[in-house]
Amino acid sequence: MRIKKTVTAISIAIALAGLGAVNNTVNTNYTQSVQAASNKYINVKGNKRVRLYNVNGSKSKYYAAPKKKYRYTAKRYLKISGKKQLAYKIGDNSHWLLAKDAKAATSYVKAKITLPKAYTRSALLNAYKGKPSSKFVAACMKGMKDNDFSRIKAGENAADNKTKINLDNLTTEQTEELGKYALNLINGARSQLGLPAWVYSEGTQKLAVDIATEYAKAGRGINNGDHYVQGIVNACHNNGLKLDDNFVEDMAGFKLNSPVITMTEMKKNIYFGIKQMIFGYVGSGESGRAKKSNYREWEHAGDLFNTQGSKNTDGDYNYFGFSISKTSNVYSMHFISVPSYVVNSSKYNQGFRP
Repeated sequence: MRIKKTVTAISIAIALAGLGAVNNTVNTNYTQSVQAASNKYINVKGNKRVRLYNVNGSKSKYYAAPKKKYRYTAKRYLKISGKKQLAYKIGDNSHWLLAKDAKAATSYVKAKITLPKAYTRSALLNAYKGKPSSKFVAACMKGMKDNDFSRIKAGENAADNKTKINLDNLTTEQTEELGKYALNLINGARSQLGLPAWVYSEGTQKLAVDIATEYAKAGRGINNGDHYVQGIVNACHNNGLKLDDNFVEDMAGFKLNSPVITMTEMKKNIYFGIKQMIFGYVGSGESGRAKKSNYREWEHAGDLFNTQGSKNTDGDYNYFGFSISKTSNVYSMHFISVPSYVVNSSKYNQGFRP
């Protein structure tokens, strides 16, 4: 059996061989809370249609309707009747809507992570073993660029945009919502590789909460640069898992000066952390994603995709839970998963109920 549990954002890779010796590789980067970029959709102001223009400033024979959302692809000043006016390029035929007639549109986007074509399990396994191909690295760079939910302004729905949560005092329902959101992202990516879905479970969720509690009691977090192994072991033993090292936790984290954020903002932090793990990106935040040298750690991905060259766990599925802990102004996200192999093993499972 071979399991890998790692930390991202402060990216800490832990290699586990046969539930035995542990190798630590530490890369001390952690991301700030994700900042959203501008939305690129507009509506017409008011309730009447408005004239569109050609790029030379002449009137088009077409109009923009007030109840339709338009995606714009460029902004520039047009010279209209001798005056410069800012306009947005919309549609496929170079029609321009004047800025004075436009307003930002509300749009919602379903968060998902799409794997580039060259992101395969065989290529991942080579990267996991420390030999990523240039084609695979290019695919990961494309994945970091194309999967942009962590960069755009749009949330998944109006409720997420309006709902404020206190990360220092999350309700059980809020924690569960965030956990299932994280799991949907993971399973959406797993399905593209033909892998079975991970399973959200009450027992693993309890384990996740207990692990976060152990971190909080010890004043530990992702900013310490490693897993709090003793706390993880304590929580595992208390939940009926006979594991004597970290075999269940991946981590990501972010800085935040105020604990109160919207559900949309929190989901973007989770999205970035998972995206970072999948694509082997070790940079802090989005700004370094075009730098090839920032792609060098695929231990997380090997875990998320049960692809580590292990005859017992490759192609397997895990039971999943999620929690958050805090140290100073740094929040640690605990992605907790227990392989079904461990759950079904009398050697490791001594009372754990997923």
